[in-house]
Amino acid sequence: MTILFFTNISPFPANGGEKIRSYYLLKALSQLGHKVIAVICNEENVNLANYGIDNVTFYTHPKKPLTIMERITWKHLFRRDAEIIRLFGEICKKYRVDAALLDYGTIGQYISFFTGRQIPVILGTHNAQPMITQQVPAKSLFQRLRKFQLVNLEKLHERLYFKHAAAILVVSDQDRKYHERFLKKERVFVVPNFLDETEYTLVNKKQSKVLVMTANFGVYMNYTGLKWFIEEVWDDTLAAEFDLWLVGRNSKEALQQITGSEQWKNIVALGKVDDVKWYISVASGVIIPLLHGSGTRLKCLEAMALRTPIISTAKGVEGVVSNNFIIADSAAGMKSAIMEFKGSTHAGEALREDFMREYSAEVNRRRLDHIINYAVKGKETKVISEPAISVEQ
Repeated sequence: MTILFFTNISPFPANGGEKIRSYYLLKALSQLGHKVIAVICNEENVNLANYGIDNVTFYTHPKKPLTIMERITWKHLFRRDAEIIRLFGEICKKYRVDAALLDYGTIGQYISFFTGRQIPVILGTHNAQPMITQQVPAKSLFQRLRKFQLVNLEKLHERLYFKHAAAILVVSDQDRKYHERFLKKERVFVVPNFLDETEYTLVNKKQSKVLVMTANFGVYMNYTGLKWFIEEVWDDTLAAEFDLWLVGRNSKEALQQITGSEQWKNIVALGKVDDVKWYISVASGVIIPLLHGSGTRLKCLEAMALRTPIISTAKGVEGVVSNNFIIADSAAGMKSAIMEFKGSTHAGEALREDFMREYSAEVNRRRLDHIINYAVKGKETKVISEPAISVEQ
């Protein structure tokens, strides 16, 4: 088939959770033999020729900063960008598009472009977004009111648009249950975050005194988890036993903001890197101190794929199928777990086996193939009109 893939993010370099998800969806579509026309952002202005995927042709669209009015009203949750619509029209004239996969974020307003042309839509959700927004701390009355407003507008977006997709992709059973509150159960499919196992074959000697934490630390749940870990867990005793590497976007800024320094008690922030695999592969353990969030954590899956043991809060591995994590939810429990941690080849191998059963590309390509066939099967009868809301194009 010819599939139009659209996302509002920049999949390359794949150095963040949402980027990795989009990248492996693209790769899976290609490996299933489909011709993919991918409409993506390219915020870092990378040479896309260096990120070529067989059977994938890239179009790019600019990610426009939100205006003051959009920040106040959030009308961008319902607005269709004229340039994106123009690109869709150009592609549909050039190719016979069999299906569209719209990936990530509040982009349901674009579904009607395709359903009006009898093109079935698969809508990919990386998270149940209102559940994430509800977890954002709001201290003042104004912040609480703004959060209440945003949560309800995000829910309105979901209820106006999601029902018009032929299939909805969610990443966990928890997210599936959330979406089944307002969607037909047969249209909601779980495709967890997954990785291509052939790209996670590094076998490096573990450095017994090195722990690593990977994340975009500019995202509040990662920043909040790091802040809790530094202030409540990490101390001179742990610093005498281990080095902790913070790897990822905004790690230097986060450590500076929390401690006043980019190096603190054997914690070193390394900043953004193009590929975190080496850092995970040489560490004796991965720390995931999350207190908020939803979905399946790609930082967890990467450690599993690379045979690196994981010490985490329950929230950090929520939704991931394995009995081989070291779980600690209290500061004292986390501190004790790290002090007792000696690294474990057996635990690493067990995690790799769990990864292969549920989160490998081989397994999830089959899931994706089933969903595409389900969505396309009834495409001739699924012609859906615009939702009854006035939106600006």
